[in-house]
Amino acid sequence: MSYEVYGPYIPVVMLITFLALFAWVLNPKNKDKYDEAANMPLQEPDDEPVVNSEINNGRKDK
Repeated sequence: MSYEVYGPYIPVVMLITFLALFAWVLNPKNKDKYDEAANMPLQEPDDEPVVNSEINNGRKDK
C-alpha cells in the first residue's frame, strides 16, 4: 500500500472530485442560495447593534 499502488489513481480521483464540485456549483437549484449569499454584504442590518454601557473593553476605571 504505497504510492506505487495508488499513485496512478490519484489524478483520476482528483478529476472526478473537480467535476462533481463543478456540477454541484452550477446546478440551477442552488442559484437562489448563491444569489442571496452574494447580496448579503449589500443588505441593511435588521436591528441596531446592542451597546452595553457596562462593557468597557475589559478596562477598569480608576
